[in-house]
Amino acid sequence: MKYYLIIISIAISQLLTAQNRNTFTVGMSSGMGKTKSASFSGDKPLDNLSNIHTALNFSYGIKIQKNLSCDLNFSIENMSYFPYPNYIGRWNSGSQLSSELGAGLRYKVPIKNNALSIGLNGGARLTGLSNSSYQTSMEFSYSKTTYHFDQKVNPFVKLQLSYEFPLKNKDLLGIDLSYKQSFHPVYSMEYTGYDFNSTSNGTYKYSGNSVHLGLHYTWTKNKKNAEIATFMMDSVDRKAAKKIMATKNRFQSSNAVLIQLHQGGFMNQSKIMNNTDKVFKNASAPSSSIRLNASIGWKNNWSFQPGISLDSYWLWLHDQKYGYSGTNLFNLFTVDLGMKRRMLSFPKSNRYLCNLNGGISFSYLNGSGGGSGSSTSFDPNTGQAILSYNYSYQYNNKIFPLAYVGVSKDLRLSKHFLFTIAYRHQFGLSKGMIIPFNYTVGNQASVSSQIRVNGNADCLSFGLTYRFNNKRIICMAL
Repeated sequence: MKYYLIIISIAISQLLTAQNRNTFTVGMSSGMGKTKSASFSGDKPLDNLSNIHTALNFSYGIKIQKNLSCDLNFSIENMSYFPYPNYIGRWNSGSQLSSELGAGLRYKVPIKNNALSIGLNGGARLTGLSNSSYQTSMEFSYSKTTYHFDQKVNPFVKLQLSYEFPLKNKDLLGIDLSYKQSFHPVYSMEYTGYDFNSTSNGTYKYSGNSVHLGLHYTWTKNKKNAEIATFMMDSVDRKAAKKIMATKNRFQSSNAVLIQLHQGGFMNQSKIMNNTDKVFKNASAPSSSIRLNASIGWKNNWSFQPGISLDSYWLWLHDQKYGYSGTNLFNLFTVDLGMKRRMLSFPKSNRYLCNLNGGISFSYLNGSGGGSGSSTSFDPNTGQAILSYNYSYQYNNKIFPLAYVGVSKDLRLSKHFLFTIAYRHQFGLSKGMIIPFNYTVGNQASVSSQIRVNGNADCLSFGLTYRFNNKRIICMAL
């Protein structure tokens, strides 16, 4: 026990004495691993066994010696797996969200102005216990896969190589290559498939062993510490010098121009019309959006805010008994014309509370097309259909006018880069698209209804902002 206390006390002392040399890193990575067959019989094996990992990574580095650091790591990871054989449905996939906690050592080898880092980390993958099943069929083929995620805590080790480049602000930009070795399988999977000629059965396991490639950005505080030291030469203590530096770095000119790239999701609203028997509810469920906009400074904290976006709309149905189902409807190209106002500014500290946004949008549905879909629920006791529905739609060069209001907040990452969180509520200014919709309950007569999609949505997005033309205007009087 006393050895553990000694190690903990050394770690704490290193953290306290070296806090100005510590670093914080944010990165993104993507990787791949393969599922292997444990047993199989038949002549139709699964032939798409890739598992794709995408992760957002955070790391706090505690400097121990000149080139040696201890890293405390946290990651949020999404794993996509492909549950169908290629010959049945190659574009379908399932996903599992998990988090990872870990720690390790990293040694840095200087190479001229750059550096090669070698790291060895250990940790645990944390996920919920779950099962998922997928099935599909063609005219003479049927396939079913069942996944078992039964390892709530899965320890792993990771070997990582990083090559880092110093930036003008003394922070670091790096490229990562890593290999992860898990101690337990991430999931096991049972597979059944048959056609009119044969039947195939198998069990598969994914070990979790995977290769990853990524990018990271590291805040080193080197430039900040040098600037603080400059202020301290003028008989200013460190606390006051840090306050002066923070106020200086938060400054934003009324003439500043910001370019923002956002990725996010929105809750698209589908309204059921002529729904007298209340079998279906109005549905609000996720769709996706990518947005590029600019904020062009005007005066008195006002900015013009034009922008463009690509919005993927889904048609969501919500029946009273069996829950949600959805399908991709169309993609809209949207042009925004709006204004932004920085609210509740505090000039002495260059702080502000938030941005208020508002304006109008024009969404354009380019070209012409159509689609249809259907879904059927069965009574497990009788095997009879309880609810079935189908819909169809046509469009041709349609414009959706919208209005929106929103709020956003910019968090400073460096002199030019900001991290932006934005929310907006948009509402349609037209009837939008009316989709004919028919459904049948049990043995009753078919009911004709309509679904309206006009752009009503609540949007939440995250993104990076680049700020330039952020100069103080100094007036000189003669």
